[in-house]
Amino acid sequence: MSNEQNADTWITDWEYSERYPVYTRANAGEVLPDPSSPLNVSLVWNKGLNIGWREGYVEHLGTHLASELDEVMPETLGNFGGYHFTNFSATELNGARLPGMTVPEWNRLWVGDHPDLPDYVEKPGHANAELTARLAEKSAWALTTDEFPEAEETKRRADQARANRPDLSTLNDQQLVDHARSFVPDLIFCYAYHPVTTTLSTVGPAVAGALLASIGEADKLGDLLSGLGGVDSAAPSFALWNMGRLVAGSDELTTLFDNGLATLLDAVDASGSPDAKQFRMDFDDFLYKYGSRAPNEWDIRSDSWESKPVLALLAINGMRLSPDSSDPELIRQRNETKRIALTAELAAKMPDEATRQSFLDAAKSITRFMPWRERTKTACVKVMGEMRTALYELGHRMVARGVMEDHHDVTMLLADELDAFAADPESFKETIAQRREQYLALFDLEPPFFLFEPLPLSQWPKRTEHKAQIAVPGESIAGVSGAPGVSRGRARILHDPYDAEHLEEGDIIIAPQTDPAWTPLFVFAGGVVVNVGSTITHSSIVCRELGIPCAVSVQDATARIPDGAMIEVDGNTGTVTVL
Repeated sequence: MSNEQNADTWITDWEYSERYPVYTRANAGEVLPDPSSPLNVSLVWNKGLNIGWREGYVEHLGTHLASELDEVMPETLGNFGGYHFTNFSATELNGARLPGMTVPEWNRLWVGDHPDLPDYVEKPGHANAELTARLAEKSAWALTTDEFPEAEETKRRADQARANRPDLSTLNDQQLVDHARSFVPDLIFCYAYHPVTTTLSTVGPAVAGALLASIGEADKLGDLLSGLGGVDSAAPSFALWNMGRLVAGSDELTTLFDNGLATLLDAVDASGSPDAKQFRMDFDDFLYKYGSRAPNEWDIRSDSWESKPVLALLAINGMRLSPDSSDPELIRQRNETKRIALTAELAAKMPDEATRQSFLDAAKSITRFMPWRERTKTACVKVMGEMRTALYELGHRMVARGVMEDHHDVTMLLADELDAFAADPESFKETIAQRREQYLALFDLEPPFFLFEPLPLSQWPKRTEHKAQIAVPGESIAGVSGAPGVSRGRARILHDPYDAEHLEEGDIIIAPQTDPAWTPLFVFAGGVVVNVGSTITHSSIVCRELGIPCAVSVQDATARIPDGAMIEVDGNTGTVTVL
């Protein structure tokens, strides 16, 4: 195993697809910003999520034929150098077949505004009248349905997985492996409906956007995407806010937080006061419901809120200092009221009854499918949380036995090695140590945003080699609108949400990307700017729900915007100006 990685490849690298030769970090870079651990690639994705993705495209959504995606290694994505890439060429079939959509429109929706976005070249078989006709029926259904039982079933399965967690300390090593592996079918089921909700969540905005443009009101679309309610990835922020209010109203809890977060929970447990007991009960309930969420949460190597609660405590610490007017539920209610009134106002401007009804159907579809998209995603993350918990238990045992230095390093194994590892862990000691060293070296690489052909890892640029020109006062950087609104504040560059200790009320978060684990920090931030993303990515959806201006696809924002600079973020246009 001593030469598992050479200068050009990594052990989880996929074969480069000849049929679908263009890959992109778009969306993948938001979902998995760092190299994915070997066990995560080989178990969670190769055997679970990606199989579900194919099932969703072929069986439930109908954008692809069964013959167009491999059954074992579907070309919906790729993994190179540990980094996940969306298969850009394979997703172009969505744009070619969705009714009322063109491939360039789809690509911009998926990728955002990027200078390397390739021109579309139609190929034989891309257009498929039969699939388009079925998708037209599916889109019409998406504009009128009030129910999507399959999306609700993903939540039920995920909640059941958490409720049925056994006492892991009573399981032997092989049983822990079997328990973690037992969730693969649930991953396949839950993820099979995520591309369905993701794709159909674009139908309402597309129809509404076109109708608004026809009456000169295109700039109102962002407000129709706000204050939806029922967005699972926003729910933790509301729970954290309530705990922040509890702390703000308690002299004792305020003092405990002022003393620092490192030993906070121990101090709360030692107190025994009614306020301390209430906080601990609320915090434990929070971890039970939302503990599976994590920065880089699509990798089981990453700590979740349950395994590393300090991120949740950081959010509470910021929220306790926020004014009552920052209450995210009040903001959501205001946005909801504004959206409902605006919907009626815009509907009245439509030229006839047919277009008026089409607009109302589209507006209603937005309120259904955006939350359903977050629901299917949250279900996958919750199931993965159960896999992570079992594997961490195994990892902690191996640290105690001297097999590895860090319990996270159980994820240096490959899926097909788990049984042999459970039988003889010591025989993998050297393998794990070598892989960890090689894996950590992948973090130094800068993955290309697009891959147009196989690129050996030795030719990937180093992160330290990437230089961007720092923006000067008065300069504006163009991006894409993520959530409406305009705000001014101090730029705070964050590469990791755990670095948010110095984030203050009103600061504008500048990040490479954000997943839902970042979103509690949005509550007391003045705005959000991210290097990558689009109007349908998770950060945009949650920012709209919380009423936070957001600009996405602001290329090199973390490198160009000086930390501490006063800036203005215009979420209506996606423009960021250094003041």
